[in-house]
Amino acid sequence: SGHPHCQPMKAAPLKSRNCRFRRGATLVEVVTAAVFSVMVLTGAFAALLSGSSAWIRGGGSMDAESSAQRAIRRISSELRQAMAVTVDPGGMGVTYRLPVVDSNGNYTVPPVWDGVTRRIERSGTNLDLVIGASRRRLASGVILTDPFSTNGSSAYQIFTPGAGTITRQVTVQLSIQKNSIKSYQVSSRGRETIFLRNIPDLIR
Repeated sequence: SGHPHCQPMKAAPLKSRNCRFRRGATLVEVVTAAVFSVMVLTGAFAALLSGSSAWIRGGGSMDAESSAQRAIRRISSELRQAMAVTVDPGGMGVTYRLPVVDSNGNYTVPPVWDGVTRRIERSGTNLDLVIGASRRRLASGVILTDPFSTNGSSAYQIFTPGAGTITRQVTVQLSIQKNSIKSYQVSSRGRETIFLRNIPDLIR
C-alpha cells in the first residue's frame, strides 16, 4: 500500500476543475458589470440630453414670448391715444392718427390731428411701425397661424376692430416663432384689446 504507484490521484483534477469554475464565474461577473455600467451611463446621458433639450426649448419660448409682449405693449402705447383708427381689410395692418401734443407733452382738447401719417403693418415675417418716411421694426418672426389653436394651424388677424361704424377698440394678436439653440423652433402668442381714449372726445 506504500508503493508510489498505488497513491490516489484525485486531488489535482478537483483543484483544476475548481480553478476553471472560478475563472468562468469571474468572467461572467465582469461582463455583467460592464453591461450594467453601459446601461446606467446610457440612461444618465439620455436624461441629461432630455433635460438639456427642455432647457433650450424653454429659453427659446421665453424669448419668443418676450418679443411678442414687447411688440403688443408698443402697439398698445401707440393706439391707445389715437383719435382715429382704420384697420386694413384682412387685419394685417392699421392706419391711425394721433392728436397734437402741447409744450407740456399733453394732448390737446379737443384732439386735433398732428398731420403725421402713422401705420403698423406686417411686412413679410416682420411687424413694422411706419411714421412718415421712417420705418421701425416692432417684431420679427411673425407667423399667421395661432400656435395655441386646436391644431396649431388656425389662421388669425393681427388687428381686429371692435363692432360699430367708428372704431373705438382694437384687438391685437401676435404670434411669433423663433429658432432657439440647435434650431429648435418655439412659438408664442400675445393678445390684448386696446380701448381708444380720444375717440369719445372726438364724437361729442
